Amino acid sequence: MAPRSATLRLLVLAPLLGLVVLASTLLGQQALPWHALWSAADPAHVIFWQHRLPRTLLAAVAGAGLAVGGVVFQALFRNPLAEPYTLGVASGASLAAALGFLTGWHGYAPGQIPWITLLAFAGAAFVSSLVYLVSRLRPARDMARLLLAGVCVAYMCSAGILLVFFLGDRAITNEIVTWMMGSLGILRPRAALEVAIVLLPVFLLVAAQHRALDLLHYGHDLAASRGVNVGATIWSCFGLIGLLTAVIVANCGPIGFVGLMVPHIGRAIFGVRTLPLLAGSAILGAAFLAVCDGLARSLHPPTELPVGVVTNILGAAFFFYLLATRPVAHTPAQS
Repeated sequence: MAPRSATLRLLVLAPLLGLVVLASTLLGQQALPWHALWSAADPAHVIFWQHRLPRTLLAAVAGAGLAVGGVVFQALFRNPLAEPYTLGVASGASLAAALGFLTGWHGYAPGQIPWITLLAFAGAAFVSSLVYLVSRLRPARDMARLLLAGVCVAYMCSAGILLVFFLGDRAITNEIVTWMMGSLGILRPRAALEVAIVLLPVFLLVAAQHRALDLLHYGHDLAASRGVNVGATIWSCFGLIGLLTAVIVANCGPIGFVGLMVPHIGRAIFGVRTLPLLAGSAILGAAFLAVCDGLARSLHPPTELPVGVVTNILGAAFFFYLLATRPVAHTPAQS
């Protein structure tokens, strides 16, 4: 696809997808008429400004972050099935949060940030660092080793979560399971701001390396021959996306498949060049997760479904679509 064509599509779709995000605030078990949103005396005013809007903004920034992570990881691994949760980041955050529930770390830390959020972030950051260290036990630049290290650490964290289930009572187990389903029902307006503060610089730093990521699609040797510092690019992108994913998981729980599905859709619309794909996927991810959360609020009255249930159902269907329409071929992790 020509660069001008991708840019034109981005300019056309960006405002439309912005309207989709805004319209998703109206989805829910209670209808919100537009005219009532500006009347402080109407209950719809409180529901919109204190509940729906902060939640939708969190969905938008989290969806954008997960989609950007999917684009970057699929470029680094040269694998269309890679996504931010591939390296066990979500499992580490889930284990840390489970330990927090088990040991009674409820309430808020200084700054009105929940302890569970801080523990989940610490767990995700620790797992990212551990995967990095394990993959560096040998000096070879091997993306397959990085992927396998992430899988191994994820299984270890899953075993730890099962142990917490065994040690905890039913109430603790229910809390952990609810958190692990992924939810945007956080009534902290600052949650969206916390994710956005990390998302913006990460996006800019990754976008600045778009040429290197384009060349990495064709293999490490070719990229190195064109002047790309392959090792620095891999580890800087890995660290940046690991940090971004940790912040998202800490605030929302593990929400799967967004980073898998959205980059595929983005490539069909914006092409394979990294820069327009990053921008387009960020906007698509924001709209996608906002709509999924609106559906989660609406599908099962009088309760709300966790948004992770909706994304997992759509993700499974998307996987079946890929299996039915794409040839299964081995994609080398290293040239």
